[in-house]
Amino acid sequence: MSLVISDPGSTTSGRSRSDAAIASPIPRRYSGAMRTTDCHVVIIPPEGQREPHQLQYLLDCITIRERVFVMEQRVPIAIEQDGKDNESGHVLLWTNGEPVGTLRFRKTDDGMKLERIAVMKEYRGHHLGKLLIREGIRAARMQDHDSVIYIHAQQHAASFYGALGFTETGEHTVEADIPHTTMTITGEMEGRLLDADPCALP
Repeated sequence: MSLVISDPGSTTSGRSRSDAAIASPIPRRYSGAMRTTDCHVVIIPPEGQREPHQLQYLLDCITIRERVFVMEQRVPIAIEQDGKDNESGHVLLWTNGEPVGTLRFRKTDDGMKLERIAVMKEYRGHHLGKLLIREGIRAARMQDHDSVIYIHAQQHAASFYGALGFTETGEHTVEADIPHTTMTITGEMEGRLLDADPCALP
């Protein structure tokens, strides 16, 4: 499996969306092999830093979220669409030329929050969620080097995030009738995750 990350500042005028996703790539190689042949990650910065061509990528992120949260998990669209997309950065994960996963990251009073983490159902089970979280942390650190990174994980997914190095704080909430638990990751575990091959993670 190979991964390339697009340069958020690259000029993609006149290119197709697929071409734009691999513009100015930074290659990262892994020892493991996924059942997908290759992946691309597009970083969409907050509104004030966003280029006009990146709006389509944001729409791709929203489409994935609507499929996962609204259609699959029955989250009301008024909750899913909370008006925070423009102030946030986003990660869009492509595989085999298709956008299949996304997450959102933003600065809050409590640190850098990773949220709206979604992989389309038909693409789960291929380590893509692990890859998405890892690249989400990397993108968040481009914006803020020091703040704690945290998530409000759906309770049933806490063990998934725990395997990546997140730990529960003991704070529990209910969002859209779904139990959530707050989880953070230490600097040491964050460093290990950033250096890890997603295929080798538990």
